[in-house]
Amino acid sequence: MKTPVSRPKRVLIASSHSLFGKGLQNLLEQRWGADVLVVGLVSTTEQAATALQELQPDLVVVDYDDETLNRDDFLARFMEVEGALRVVLLSLANDKGGAEAVVYDRRTMQAEY
Repeated sequence: MKTPVSRPKRVLIASSHSLFGKGLQNLLEQRWGADVLVVGLVSTTEQAATALQELQPDLVVVDYDDETLNRDDFLARFMEVEGALRVVLLSLANDKGGAEAVVYDRRTMQAEY
């Protein structure tokens, strides 16, 4: 009996810093191999909103330190997307030792949050 093959997790990376985006893409692909598929690298809130609809990622990683991405607008749009989507706000700032990330999951998050 064949075991069902699961599809790779679809990841969208939002950052206007190409080094951040490409570095994260390489890290994910090296770490998870065929279990992850980076479906897009976007650099603006508008591109991210379009990509959320068109690419239907399972996970969006947002560069928290990126001033060009409007986090409030992005998270408001994230709340409107259908499906089981998670967003991770990732900061490279070292004020907490780089050991923390914020995960937003609509299944556990209030819309007004």
